[in-house]
Amino acid sequence: MQEHTLTTVFYKYKRYAAVKMILYVIIAVGFFSVGKGNVYMILLGTGILIGPPIFSAINQKSFFSLRAWDDRKLIVTADYIQVGADKYEFENIQSIAIYLGGYYGFSFGKSSKSGSRGYGSVNGDDNVLAFRYKGKTQSYEFFLRDFDSYVAICHIIDAWKKSGKSFVLKEQFSRDYIRDQVRTYPQNSQS
Repeated sequence: MQEHTLTTVFYKYKRYAAVKMILYVIIAVGFFSVGKGNVYMILLGTGILIGPPIFSAINQKSFFSLRAWDDRKLIVTADYIQVGADKYEFENIQSIAIYLGGYYGFSFGKSSKSGSRGYGSVNGDDNVLAFRYKGKTQSYEFFLRDFDSYVAICHIIDAWKKSGKSFVLKEQFSRDYIRDQVRTYPQNSQS
């Protein structure tokens, strides 16, 4: 039997993100209070208040982003989970929960209520692995870079299910749906 391993990156939350957001709000409110009645100052304050959140929504690597990639690697196998130098043996893990949001570049067809057909894609960074190890909960938002990474994590999940441990799995897309979309849109399976 082939041993499947997923080596990927995960998010950490920026240490000073909250301070940046508070300063941003203070500066924006300052423009409104300084510009009492001055239309140009109010317009400038409105631009400062609205611009950065719009920029953050469009550009994923933004000064205003609350999270960044961690320098450590996340390694997941059927036998252990490793985060940087910390290794968590599967036999000592008490429970696992995983949410799969999809892999980077996964394209899918979607229908609107009006009946029109559209397309969507996934960024691959909306996946969460949480587990309880020696009474402490660990949680990681991780990245699936391609279809091969998705297949690897699915094989690992299947092995975990067979173990009988407390396990919760939630998938944004069923595996059958993803296989169907890979057949429909062959670029979905390209690495």
